[in-house]
Amino acid sequence: MNTKCLDLGPGSNLLGITLFILGWPIMLFYNIVLMLVATLLIASITLFERKLLALLQRRVGPAFVGYKGRLQYLADALKLLMKNTVIPHEANSF
Repeated sequence: MNTKCLDLGPGSNLLGITLFILGWPIMLFYNIVLMLVATLLIASITLFERKLLALLQRRVGPAFVGYKGRLQYLADALKLLMKNTVIPHEANSF
């Protein structure tokens, strides 16, 4: 009777395949969490910068959109995306 042993030595690829199958969902989850944290960190830094500049200039600051100005950066991004570039008809657009 010929029985094969499970060989996980240096020449075996079974361990690598197992780690790939089990590892990619974990890596995907970590990447999604990392991107969310980075986005929230950038938004928080932007809000802190605006509040600090408003404090230095002795004015109220961006507190008009959302709760305590938390959505102001989204409003600014939307305004930037909706701007149109005006090029006169007779102008050289190169």
